[in-house]
Amino acid sequence: MKYDIQMKKVKSFIDLHAKALNNDSSNEIIKNEAYLLFYQSIKVSNPPIYEDPNPISQFFLRLKHGYHGDLKNILSIVELLENWWLEWHFSLIMQAKLNQLNPQKIDNSDALDLNEQSHFNHLFAHIPIPICNVSLKTGKVIRINQRFTDVLGYTLEDIPDIDTWFVVAYPDSHYRNYVISLWNEAIKVKSIENKNNDVNNYCIRCKCGEEKMMDVSGIVIGDEYMAVFSDATEHLQAKEILTTMAFLDSLTKIANRRRFDELLNQEFKKAVVSKTDLSLIMIDIDNFKLFNDRYGHVAGDKCIHDIAQQIAAEVSRTEDFVARYGGEEFAVLLPNTDLKGALFVAEQIQKAVENLAIAHLDSFTGVVSISMGIAMINEQIKTQTLLVDAADSALYYAKKQGRNCIALSKH
Repeated sequence: MKYDIQMKKVKSFIDLHAKALNNDSSNEIIKNEAYLLFYQSIKVSNPPIYEDPNPISQFFLRLKHGYHGDLKNILSIVELLENWWLEWHFSLIMQAKLNQLNPQKIDNSDALDLNEQSHFNHLFAHIPIPICNVSLKTGKVIRINQRFTDVLGYTLEDIPDIDTWFVVAYPDSHYRNYVISLWNEAIKVKSIENKNNDVNNYCIRCKCGEEKMMDVSGIVIGDEYMAVFSDATEHLQAKEILTTMAFLDSLTKIANRRRFDELLNQEFKKAVVSKTDLSLIMIDIDNFKLFNDRYGHVAGDKCIHDIAQQIAAEVSRTEDFVARYGGEEFAVLLPNTDLKGALFVAEQIQKAVENLAIAHLDSFTGVVSISMGIAMINEQIKTQTLLVDAADSALYYAKKQGRNCIALSKH
């Protein structure tokens, strides 16, 4: 691999997706684009040979050295990319090897001549991810590599055939039946299409009793099935990061409007079913346009950030929720809270913002202030839209009263 030429492309790819996390990039989209980048970057020699050290591992080792500091988000994507590329590189080399042989001979591993068998065994043994070969005719486990034993603990004596594997790896009978059904479907489909399997996520019981989430994919080669395993922990962590970032407002570091809409839907339904209170506070920074015009957008962004963090600090219950609703407007959702309780929270928020003492010469108070409107679900407010509208109307009324005040919904 031409490290220097490809390094810039891969770094650009990683930096792009690290930034795109705020735009709800899905893990599947990243993987698809990662495969295109892999396909453009990797060339398997002809004849294919196993290289030691592995060029993919060497490439990512150099790549990681280019990043410094606490960059969990970036490093998670780097680790995912490395695992995917190792798997794809292995499959690519094996496919290249098989293409050199007479297709009529590709029935089993005996079809390989001694030289090819030696290369295959070396590659199989040293690839740094767990691999297992199963005979589709007999169900016998033909071979596993050392990494398979290192990660999962099992040897060939422990799992001589696929039926034994299902029993020891999936002790829960219901889950085992589910896995077996997926296996049978995969073999049926891939025997016809002769394509790589889609990656599936499984909870596997290791020999030591520990359970690990593993991504498993594979390919049918003649009468054999080659299964490739990779630790799904980082995959799931990256997915969690993607989900979290998709619901996070990049400026204020609190929840965004999308997350607010989702949670409002959940909490409203819950309150209706359980017949409990649900209050909403809508908050707006007073005369913010004048603040921006006088102090500039950088100061304006800092003002929004500081107020958001102050609001979040005052809303302390686990079930309470704060979000940036849009621009300089915020929303506070308070489950199991009536108007009196919501008013108390609003007063605490108002005092906290006043204590920030952010200078605002175009405000009659001389500092940045906020206005708030409060509404609660009741006989007149029976939908989410009506709840938001009622809180907004109360906020509008508060601003008409001279700003820096709190108003309760009339409904």
